Amino acid sequence: MMVTIGLMMRVLDIVFGALGLLLVLRAVLQVFGMRWAHPVLQIVVKVTDPVIKLTNRVLGIPAYRSTYRAYGTGHADVLNAATALVVLWFTRTIITWALQTVLLVPGWVAQPWGAIGGILRHILTLLFELYGVAIFVRVLFAWIQVPYSSKVTRFAWTITEPLLAPIRRVLPALGGLDFSPVIAFLLLRLLQQVVFSLLAWVF
Repeated sequence: MMVTIGLMMRVLDIVFGALGLLLVLRAVLQVFGMRWAHPVLQIVVKVTDPVIKLTNRVLGIPAYRSTYRAYGTGHADVLNAATALVVLWFTRTIITWALQTVLLVPGWVAQPWGAIGGILRHILTLLFELYGVAIFVRVLFAWIQVPYSSKVTRFAWTITEPLLAPIRRVLPALGGLDFSPVIAFLLLRLLQQVVFSLLAWVF
């Protein structure tokens, strides 16, 4: 079973890694002005289009393909690729965590009391990572103007606002730029180190 799960994790890493690289390539080629009709870009688009369309459908983002063709700019499509990349990263994080949990369960069952520290660290690692992703998603979605009607946008806003709002009150926007997400990331990492240090001391 462990061998099977390990193989699944490697396959998933390859698949998600390849899709991620293709999404980055799609954005880079357009940033550097490659023509939409170029064969290389067309191949990349055909492979990554299903991921972007699924992401847009889930998040409630309007399709931007017609905008690109009408105005000759790949700006919107680059943003779509960036959004799909974040969703891909989030999905990989969840799947990897679930598979790692399956691998660790036998050890936890065999030594339940001795495994409490490991269980807590495993769960808290996921929570810290997901909260960091939520902050990043909120910033990205605000930049590309994902509608607030999207359930994902509302959820990211709801869970991050309790942390970002107090930071904004202490550190107002400078020159129209909101630095509260940056401070939140730093505070999140600091809190993670403190919590894990306490867990190491207790267990």
